[in-house]
Amino acid sequence: MVTPLTAQGTQLSAEQVGYLSAGPGRAAETALARLIDGGLVRVSRDGLVTAVHQNNHGATTGVEARILSYARTPVRFDTIVQSTAHSTEMTQLHQHLLDQGLMQHPRRRNPAWGFSLLLAAVLLLLGFVTPVLFLGVPIAVGFGLWQRGRKAVTRAGKEALLHVAATDRVHNVAVYGFCGKVNRRPVAEDFGLSQSIVKMLPLNQRRKRRSSSDGGGCGVSGGCGSSSCSSSSSCSSSSGSSCGGGGGSCGGGGGS
Repeated sequence: MVTPLTAQGTQLSAEQVGYLSAGPGRAAETALARLIDGGLVRVSRDGLVTAVHQNNHGATTGVEARILSYARTPVRFDTIVQSTAHSTEMTQLHQHLLDQGLMQHPRRRNPAWGFSLLLAAVLLLLGFVTPVLFLGVPIAVGFGLWQRGRKAVTRAGKEALLHVAATDRVHNVAVYGFCGKVNRRPVAEDFGLSQSIVKMLPLNQRRKRRSSSDGGGCGVSGGCGSSSCSSSSSCSSSSGSSCGGGGGSCGGGGGS
């Protein structure tokens, strides 16, 4: 399932939309949603996920194949999402987004970054009296911008998300998560999932949901595009880097 994004023809899968929106946890939710949508896994009333087949039949991505492998025996809804978020396949998805220039390694903001820019302004003023001080201006500016940090989703990634519309129930999960709402209707209900099941997800992941009154386009508020992260990882990694599935980086870094 692919969503057109830009006039240049750039396309993203629902999993990629999920990762850019809220990190590896959201991407794992999206892959699980696609498998439920395709009738390839079943979710019991008590929240156990089970694959219909035992040979990864029907998987269209590595992440989906990983979920089907986990689900050969019944596994809790939250466990399968978290395990998938930290899998090697999720790391590969993150690397693909890096290679596309839609993500970058985040850098935490240093609270002193504004001081460097203030110093640059002072050097600029003093430079009219002592011209040699002009040489320090670009150094101070550059250092200040470096300290300002940066988020994991690049400008190109944010622009790509602006063109995404949640037009089906799988993309609803990618954009809003199982715990989100579209037109005040819980996304989980589209999959026949009760709130008791989706509330199995960690509290920090449930807080990343996005609600919408119209189910329309997706920005980057929440998750990787902002200051929050998904999955059980923090904004500096799942297994090592920010919000990143298994080694990837996602979630805000620290820039603005």
